[in-house]
Amino acid sequence: MSAYIAVFISSFLWAVATQFYAKIVSKLTVFRFNLYKSIFALVCFFIFALAIGKLKAPPGTIWWLLFSGFFGFALADLFIFYSFSKNGPARTLMLSAFEPSLIAIYSYFIIDQKLPWNKAIGLFFLVLCLIFMALERHRRGNLSIRVALLALIGINIEAVGVVFTKKAFMIAPEMSSMTANLYRVMPAVVFLGIINYFKGVKFGIMDLSGKMKISIFFSAFIGTFLALYFYLYALSKPGHPSIIAGLASLTPFYASVYEHWRDKKLPNKYFVFALCSMVLGIFILLYN
Repeated sequence: MSAYIAVFISSFLWAVATQFYAKIVSKLTVFRFNLYKSIFALVCFFIFALAIGKLKAPPGTIWWLLFSGFFGFALADLFIFYSFSKNGPARTLMLSAFEPSLIAIYSYFIIDQKLPWNKAIGLFFLVLCLIFMALERHRRGNLSIRVALLALIGINIEAVGVVFTKKAFMIAPEMSSMTANLYRVMPAVVFLGIINYFKGVKFGIMDLSGKMKISIFFSAFIGTFLALYFYLYALSKPGHPSIIAGLASLTPFYASVYEHWRDKKLPNKYFVFALCSMVLGIFILLYN
């Protein structure tokens, strides 16, 4: 499977999962939900890594993966999911337009990877696509600036985590995505478990309705386990991490397409501009 197919699958799964996330975090605390999905993902990655005989991380990669998980999975998600509960998933994901550029900057300083100028142009059009989508969304209501700034902090932290993960794959290109994800989720479970304990948050799920339990596990399976597997699979392949992040950040566009279809509404000019920018950006990125 190519990296581009994998990242498109990942972003589609993430788009579906975010429809559940917003409803879940409006009823549970962000800390509690993040702990549940992290534990579920840890169990899944452990079972699959064990099944393929890839439990042990290659030498030199463990600390990069652990720090990647702490920054990009545990800490970043607290900011991002808080924004989900306040500004909604669509508006939060619009801010992901900044992440590819941040990854390009951090990659240059941390792992000494430069983005080719022609790929930078393609990335620019993907960012432009998300800006047009943000303009379309902004017309639908108010946006909390304070919450948006917190989301941007989370996106910055997540960008650092992506670069750390890329560094691990540069050290051991043969490493399985299952193995990398297993070690990335570990610090998230520990960190979130400690926070939930000191905040007095319930660990059990018996007080939750059957419908809520299904929503949590289904969204965690497709949005945390499967989406992360395909995303890291794409990241493990040769290429600049900002390109993978740029293609992955198109999640809001897919969500908007679904909403237009669901509500039976014709797209406005911003949506059309976003579509043109996305097609042009992807063509430039994929063209050799």
